[in-house]
Amino acid sequence: MNIFFTEAGLEIMDSPSFSISRTFDFFVVGESVLMTRQFLKAVSRLAAVMAICVASMTSHANEDVISVEKFQPAITVQFAPERPNGWELERPMAAYGMNLFAANVTAYNGKGKLISSWSPQQGRVFEQPTVIIVHGGHGISPANVDMAVWLRKELKANVLILDSYWSRGRSENWLAWTEYGANMRVLDLIAAARFTQSQGADPKKTFVVGGSQGGWTVLRAFSNHNLSGEVKSLLVGGASLYPNCYVKESIFGKSPSGTTDKQFAPPLGNYVAPVIAFTGTNDSATPLSQCNVEKVFKGVEKWTNFEGATHSWDSPSGGIGRPGVDGSCSNALNKYNQFPVCRNNNYTEIMRSDILAFIERHLPKAQ
Repeated sequence: MNIFFTEAGLEIMDSPSFSISRTFDFFVVGESVLMTRQFLKAVSRLAAVMAICVASMTSHANEDVISVEKFQPAITVQFAPERPNGWELERPMAAYGMNLFAANVTAYNGKGKLISSWSPQQGRVFEQPTVIIVHGGHGISPANVDMAVWLRKELKANVLILDSYWSRGRSENWLAWTEYGANMRVLDLIAAARFTQSQGADPKKTFVVGGSQGGWTVLRAFSNHNLSGEVKSLLVGGASLYPNCYVKESIFGKSPSGTTDKQFAPPLGNYVAPVIAFTGTNDSATPLSQCNVEKVFKGVEKWTNFEGATHSWDSPSGGIGRPGVDGSCSNALNKYNQFPVCRNNNYTEIMRSDILAFIERHLPKAQ
């Protein structure tokens, strides 16, 4: 359908066999609509008023706001530590063809660059899926690198391992309920997704995977808040592994950090994009007793609760990129809670199989 108008009124087209009085606003002639400039302006004004009303209603309906001013601590460091927590990370990364850590992701607020390892599939960045890996409360660990190695091998994915602590002169966030918690991490995740898109990655094929506080980040990112629109424009969905989910009123105020600010324990649920989640019944780091299970997990696409699993059951006890030693256990570095971490090969295999299926299920269908 074609629309024609002029400043003064209607303009007769090439030798039409009709005449029109300019006292009317619009006319239908065959398959064409002829419209006066005055009528068009009136329609435009009405559309603008309606848009303002819709925006106002949306603003009032969604009172969950992630404050950029509050959750963008200063970036002060531009290089990764040589051996964080004594772990050797960069040597195995190089051995598996991954790029080393560098300050390359512009922060959400544009002030400084976050550190990350960006390892794209050369010449196939847009064609292949992209996965952003977000770390737990101990910062980037061998488990994050092991996950990256596996995703590159099995999915031929572009992979970005994102740091949120080193860049800010920190090595951990064990207290969880701080300005370095889930809200800050969501802003960092958006920044990372902006970066991968700028590097040629297709946002319709971009996902996020995170464990512990990284899993908390995944749940928070896809909960319904003021930045949901941007999240959905950059990411398809995510996998949350053994996540924190501090949302029960009964535990509020009992944070190790001593905070009573609910923005440090933001709401989870009412997800705006597909999420899968994995938890363990013997997890003493992020137990389900801290969660509102109905809100947090009943709304995800798939929730798997492994019987007898501890926190971080996929810990690479056999070394990065190598088979794990099934049943091997160690204690976490968390000085407030040295919870047990026990490798379970069966649960790791099931979880990874589900992550692969989830990503493949949500990739664009071939034309």
